[in-house]
Amino acid sequence: MFPFALLLLTAYPPNRLSAQQQPLNSGALFLVFPVGATAVGMGQTAVAADGSGDAAFWNPAGLATIAAGEFSLHTANLAAGRTSAISVYAPRNGIGVLGGAIYLVDYGDLPRTDSNNVTIGRISPRNFELLASFATELGGSFVLGLNYKLIEFRVDCSGDCTGLPNSQGITHAVDIGGQFQVGGAGGVRVGMAVRNIGFKLQVQNRDQADALPARLALGAVYQIRLKPAAGATSGDRFDLRLAADVDSPWGHAGASEMRLGLDLGYRKLVRLRGGYAFVRDGLSGPSVGMGLTSGSIGVDLARTFLAGTDLVVENPTFFSFRVAF
Repeated sequence: MFPFALLLLTAYPPNRLSAQQQPLNSGALFLVFPVGATAVGMGQTAVAADGSGDAAFWNPAGLATIAAGEFSLHTANLAAGRTSAISVYAPRNGIGVLGGAIYLVDYGDLPRTDSNNVTIGRISPRNFELLASFATELGGSFVLGLNYKLIEFRVDCSGDCTGLPNSQGITHAVDIGGQFQVGGAGGVRVGMAVRNIGFKLQVQNRDQADALPARLALGAVYQIRLKPAAGATSGDRFDLRLAADVDSPWGHAGASEMRLGLDLGYRKLVRLRGGYAFVRDGLSGPSVGMGLTSGSIGVDLARTFLAGTDLVVENPTFFSFRVAF
């Protein structure tokens, strides 16, 4: 399903983890996992999304349009493991929006067996990411955002860990993005972001260091304000948002990937979403989602229906919870 899961299961099938095998050095691929039910429900389109702390995981420029402080939780059960994220962002007058996030991917515990297929221990691979973000308006409708990332991959071992060295790697990266509005309210919002630009992640030695999955992404959202029903005020209207993203590897040739999405709803109260991701590594397929907001509290759900994966797993569900303050 996801790249890391495929590599992990290939390198460490649960019934073939001998005492002499070394841990997998592919701890940077978790950076391509999608975060946030809003974006996932719209086919993983979020480069031009604005007004939400979710933007930190897609294009930090979208943080600049947050109107109030926001605390959010995100979680999903993927084939690779459980992902969890906590973020806090708040605007500061005259400065911009400041905040940060903590992102964890837990791949679960895998058994280590000896030559007789007897379990002698367990290994626990995990990824950890710390984000510090800043976004601000630069004039007119143009906004700029920046993420600093501290990235860690580690494999812990319990039981008989003979021949299995401690595996831990730490590196640093940045994301930078911009957005601008065309046509005022109800028009087109365009976004661009370069993500995961940084140093290789070295777990064992320099020759086996992992390059970060750096990507250049472009996206746009077109908002259509539908006519209100007869007798309703202009504020009591539905709107439809159409989104499209395309991205490709940064710094070297590679196949581009496309995502399409839509979001229909009444103000922020009720939103219905759908989309399709035309991407590689088993992530391709349709998705649906919905969002509910009441006062300062919002909840979003999304589910993907992945195509072309060799892993027999339940299609993952994404959950997000937000509180404005």
